[in-house]
Amino acid sequence: MTTTPCPGCGLLHEVSTEQVVVARDARQQLGAYVDAKGWRRLLVVADANTAEALGDELAADLAAAGHEVATQRFAAREGLLADEDAVGAVRDALAAARPDGVLAVGSGVINDVTRYATFLEGQGYVCVPTAPSMDGYASSVAAMQFDGVKITLPTHAPLAVFADPAVLSAAPPEMIRWGFGDLIGKAAARFDWVLASGLSDEPFCEIVEARVLVPLTRCIEGVEELLAADEEAVVALTTGLIESGLAMAMMGNSRPASGCEHHASHFWDLLAYRGLREHAPHGLQVGYATRFATAVQRASLDRLGDPLLVPAGGGGGPEEQKWFGEQYLALGPVRDEKQMWFARYGDGWPGTPEKVADLARRLVSAASIFDRVGHALDLAGFPADAGYLGVDEVALRATFRYANRLRSRFTVLDLLESQLHLDDVLDEVLPVALAAS
Repeated sequence: MTTTPCPGCGLLHEVSTEQVVVARDARQQLGAYVDAKGWRRLLVVADANTAEALGDELAADLAAAGHEVATQRFAAREGLLADEDAVGAVRDALAAARPDGVLAVGSGVINDVTRYATFLEGQGYVCVPTAPSMDGYASSVAAMQFDGVKITLPTHAPLAVFADPAVLSAAPPEMIRWGFGDLIGKAAARFDWVLASGLSDEPFCEIVEARVLVPLTRCIEGVEELLAADEEAVVALTTGLIESGLAMAMMGNSRPASGCEHHASHFWDLLAYRGLREHAPHGLQVGYATRFATAVQRASLDRLGDPLLVPAGGGGGPEEQKWFGEQYLALGPVRDEKQMWFARYGDGWPGTPEKVADLARRLVSAASIFDRVGHALDLAGFPADAGYLGVDEVALRATFRYANRLRSRFTVLDLLESQLHLDDVLDEVLPVALAAS
């Protein structure tokens, strides 16, 4: 754990993850780690797929090595949610097994559920990925879905991460694509982070930024090898996803890896919960949203120096409320936080011409990767029009008009809404405008 201020931003980046291994001998190193910790009783959490991919074999190996191993195996092969029921099942397993340590063997939902349950119980855990499908392996936050609304909760990071490239490369090809979609979304998240730090006193760290940007750039340049499950490319993707999680842990929140593109994905999750579309994998949603998010961000550059005229995240009219249904009232605290943000910083923008010019320079730099992002999305099969993943033209427009209601985090959507430009920009960049022309 870091005890000295970061030379880049002056913050203390406290990361509790002790070891990260992405190597062919990851399982052997995991065994050595468990022995070094003195863990005798273990709980392995997996679902039906990840148990078959690795969890059952890993549990057997640990039992043969003299450990007492209990398992929490979710029966679902698809559709498992990081919700109250799943968390309750892991907490019950913890109470029954009373383990010294917990192994989360799986991908997104398994890790979020295990992370949150062990956090509530004050129990350390180790992450054992089975697919390079999402960015939360080393994160200190958990993406949960409570009452249909995706929320990101502060928890704790895993004590260690052990990933075997052979297992990762053997994952279903679509899961590799999910991970690519989640990673490429960091390009949009980076823009929003730069934007918010320039408009407020939100911390920004170039050292943390680089931990995400370097592997992101590498994967964008090697997308064809990645989609062919080339092991070296899969290792690069996994490393990037893990680095994203570490970046989040370093900042104490998901800002380095999540912006309006993730808010769009959360909006689609809510629509699925309400029965308005089918659930889709998080990484596919983020990748699809990234194309439109970056288009909106580019359009914002021409309007950057305009003042903030009205509080962002407001509204509340019938058109807005119909998209959220009964969950709308539960989002009141988000709206309140947006109003407080605006009250604190709204009158300070645009400020001096020098301040605007400096932020514009930083944002142009952040946007310089967008052409390569678009090309990589093309190669990976993410479309540039409406209709993908059950998101029609009307829903696509509503997504980027109202997704900022789901998080108190300031993004380009809030900037444009507060400037009264958001509707015009959506008319400019979204396919619904093309269809109407």
